[in-house]
Amino acid sequence: MAMHAPLADTPLRRPASGHPTFRPVLVASERCKGCGLCIDVCAPNALALDAVHVNAMGHHPVVLSDPDACTSCAKCARMCPDAALSIFALPRGA
Repeated sequence: MAMHAPLADTPLRRPASGHPTFRPVLVASERCKGCGLCIDVCAPNALALDAVHVNAMGHHPVVLSDPDACTSCAKCARMCPDAALSIFALPRGA
């Protein structure tokens, strides 16, 4: 049975105002090896390597640097060799 690392983020974060903010990409940072393939394929440049944090494998994982730029196209998730990205889209009319 395969073991999967828990997702590092949650799709909704609550800012100080109390209203949830939508996060279209979740990164399982413990599975990410920082190869940058997802960053290369991201047309709106919504992803970046985390320059501060290092995961248990010794890599700088990818982070969603610009949630508003993300179009939820899922190209990054399809490119990831480690299946470390999960993509969400807002419901229609939201």
